[in-house]
Amino acid sequence: MLWLSAGHPASAHNSVAPAEDIPPAGTPVGHSPFERAVGPTIVNRGSALYDFTSFKLDSEDGKRHYWVQIGIPKRAAPPRGFPVLYMVDGNAAMGLIDESTLEALDILSAPVLVALGYDTYARVDTMSRALDYTPPVMQDGQPITPIVRGRPGGGADAFAKLIEREIKPRVEQLAQIDRQRQTLWGHSYGGLFTLYMLHAHPADYQAYVAGDPSLWYHDGELVDDLLATSQGSLSGKSVRVMRGAGHSAAGSDKSRLQQRKTRRHQFSPSGDAPRLPDTSRGRSPMPNVMEKVVTALRKAGADVHYRRFPELSHGEMMQASLLPALILAARPNLVDAANSAE
Repeated sequence: MLWLSAGHPASAHNSVAPAEDIPPAGTPVGHSPFERAVGPTIVNRGSALYDFTSFKLDSEDGKRHYWVQIGIPKRAAPPRGFPVLYMVDGNAAMGLIDESTLEALDILSAPVLVALGYDTYARVDTMSRALDYTPPVMQDGQPITPIVRGRPGGGADAFAKLIEREIKPRVEQLAQIDRQRQTLWGHSYGGLFTLYMLHAHPADYQAYVAGDPSLWYHDGELVDDLLATSQGSLSGKSVRVMRGAGHSAAGSDKSRLQQRKTRRHQFSPSGDAPRLPDTSRGRSPMPNVMEKVVTALRKAGADVHYRRFPELSHGEMMQASLLPALILAARPNLVDAANSAE
């Protein structure tokens, strides 16, 4: 049984805090410089088009604490149920959605929004996401706990299990969901998680959107798996991959790779604890890795759209990739549209 941080069963849900009770955006709320308050969001300000609720739960080992925020359209559900968009880095994602975004979705087939975040006011929880969003790693035929940038990883399967067994059933108690219209979005490590889910758990979602995915992770081991995807195995899947300028995938970018390796040994993720040694070998990614992955996914039968944003930084790619994910999730279902027209 997973429990709320306050000691209540995970099936209970929390009221939404008013905007005045939320720390202002940018307030430091953690050890990492990335852990700054997201500030009041559409969840706290309220919407004319969506109702919002939330619940909290812990990981099976009790070490990670999740905050799941859910937006449900105020309109009646379509005959087959609402489409749904699951967003990792959910705290940050909700901070990028405003009323004008919801108005655009309402014109289409407004999806249920599920923000998979952590129980913090920060945009991200750097240590928790490093574990939850990264794929398992094998070494000499045995699973290991990968250490990258001083942070343990490899927990993507456990996180996927938590979503399927604990979070999705709770969402489906709150809203009628069309299980054939589930979309997953993630950026950076979240984009890595999205592509790992497409590879390892393709039945969990029908559409996948990855913004600037961290395919360099642990010597790019996921790349090898994606390139080996069986022909026809992803038939019917919709995939959107977007890349900015911040994550160079070119093997010739050795200076950026060396800078990363130097920083790994200089800084601790918590600011005070000794940094764990990396288990990766610092292998340079292959040239044009993203293009090769896209080609492999297309050969596997997926409907893949790939777009580059050379003018945008890695951080800016979060919002740039979230908006297409929202639109993809809100695409009208042809069967429901026909029924509505009758």
